[in-house]
Amino acid sequence: MDIKKLIENVKQSGGTELHLKIGSRPLIRKNKFLRHMEFPPVQETDMNDLLKSLLSDEDVDKFKKTSSFEANFFGKPPCNYRLTLFHSQQKPVALIKIIDSKIPSLEDIKFPDSLVQCLDAKKGIFIIAGPARSGISTSLASMVERMNQRHSRHILIIEDPIEFNFEQKRCRISQRQFRKDIFVIDQGINFAKRMDVDVLVIGDLKREIPFKSIIEYVAGGHFVVLSMQTLGIVNTLEKFIFSFAESDREFVCQVLAESLQGVVSQALIADQVGKRIVPVHETLVMNSTVMSIIQKGKVTQLEPNIASAGPGSQLFAQSVQKLYLKNELDRVAGENFLDLYRGTRG
Repeated sequence: MDIKKLIENVKQSGGTELHLKIGSRPLIRKNKFLRHMEFPPVQETDMNDLLKSLLSDEDVDKFKKTSSFEANFFGKPPCNYRLTLFHSQQKPVALIKIIDSKIPSLEDIKFPDSLVQCLDAKKGIFIIAGPARSGISTSLASMVERMNQRHSRHILIIEDPIEFNFEQKRCRISQRQFRKDIFVIDQGINFAKRMDVDVLVIGDLKREIPFKSIIEYVAGGHFVVLSMQTLGIVNTLEKFIFSFAESDREFVCQVLAESLQGVVSQALIADQVGKRIVPVHETLVMNSTVMSIIQKGKVTQLEPNIASAGPGSQLFAQSVQKLYLKNELDRVAGENFLDLYRGTRG
């Protein structure tokens, strides 16, 4: 098994992931669906060859001891990718995610126009939310690239793992990977204070978010772009606020009301035959009505009052309806997504 040819095959096919398990044929993920590839089942010798060809002897020993390994490979043929290894029934399993070397523009990913101006802020907090496999990492990279092209700023990105490499243009961009460059997230936030960072970007951490340190940092007049693994505006703000003790929530709501630049929650919907993926967004643009609701801690009132929020605010149902009218989404896929979302709202 030639692992590099397999990766190249996935990339050329428009796939995003390659799954390898001993005894099974390789799987490709394309448009959110997993499918078998036209290759023979992976043998134990194939997996051993993969480990030897991609990992150093030290990393191989580390994987055998800890049963897990994750690393990015940049600048090596056939493309950039992230390798995740773990054991299943005492045998290694490999998951390889393709990392696009080209960072798409906000227009390419159909990011909501009404929220683009939020990225020009000098202080406050902007939240982008979405479940796993919703394109959050790509959206964050597109945001950073827009700032990189338009502003002279020091941007610090804390993430796990590092997803994209940036060519520094107008901005100085520092990327710190959790468990490699820093071992405590609060340490990275304190570093941002000392280094006079203009924009702190907190990517997917796959762990509890240090909301207390973030709200204190924002209250100090700094700008944060925060990603959260939640679906929907209300779910996102509730998770933020209710992570604090009840005695602290009045202060948190006050800071959010004064500092929140906007919220976007996104998901990717695959059509029924898996031929395309369509992004769908729920957006909140700030105005005096929204500020008042958040200040009182009544975030559940945001949904029925979305028409009174800033221009460009919309619920998922409205976003889906627009996609129907453009013939960009079939109704079965759209209704399935909305049913799933309603389930998360209880």
